[in-house]
Amino acid sequence: MARTSSAIVLAAWFIAALTAGLAGVFDRPGRPPFELLAFVVLPMAGFFTAYVVSRSFRAFTANLKLTWLVGSHLWRLVGLGFVIGWYVGALPAGFAIPEGLGDILAALGALVLARSLATGSAPRSWLLAWNVFGLVDLVSAITLGVLYSNGPLGLLASGSVTTRPMVSFPVSLIPTFFVPLFILLHLLTFTRLTPKQGRPAEQSVAA
Repeated sequence: MARTSSAIVLAAWFIAALTAGLAGVFDRPGRPPFELLAFVVLPMAGFFTAYVVSRSFRAFTANLKLTWLVGSHLWRLVGLGFVIGWYVGALPAGFAIPEGLGDILAALGALVLARSLATGSAPRSWLLAWNVFGLVDLVSAITLGVLYSNGPLGLLASGSVTTRPMVSFPVSLIPTFFVPLFILLHLLTFTRLTPKQGRPAEQSVAA
C-alpha cells in the first residue's frame, strides 16, 4: 500500500512540476520565487509527515536498497551542463561552477560507493562523508539559485546573466522535482546509516 501510494504521489508531483513549468509559472522575473519554494517545501513537508505518522511508509523506506539510494545520484552528472552553461555565458559563474562541479563529484562518488555496496561493502565513514557532501551541495544549489536569480532575492546577481534558465522549462524540473526528491533520498540514506538496537543499519556497510 505504501509503495503504491508513494508512486502515485511522486507521479502527481512530477506532473504538477511539468505542467507548471510548461505554463511558465516559475519564470516570472522581478517576483519572489514563492512557487518554486512551494515545490521544494510542500513535498518535503508531506514526506516528513508521512514518515512520522505512518508505520507502513517507514517500513517501505527501510526496504529500499542502500545501493539504489546511493546509485540513483548518478543523474547528477547533469552538473556538467551547468559548467557548460557558464562557459557559453548562460549561467553566472558563482552558481554554475560550484554547483556543477559539486554535482559531478557527488555523481562520481555515488558510482564508486554503489559499486562497493553491490560487490561487498563500503566503509560507513565514506558513505557518511559522501552523503553530507551531496546533501549540502543540493541545499546550496537552491540557495545560490535564488541569490543569483533575477528576482528581489537575487542579491548576488549582476548584469543580465542570472539563473533564469534554471526556472525555464524543461530545466525547471531540476529545482522543482529532482533536487528536493534527492534531498529526501539523502535524508533516507542517513536513516539507513544510523545503528539501531545495537546492530548496523545496513549489513552491507562496513563498520
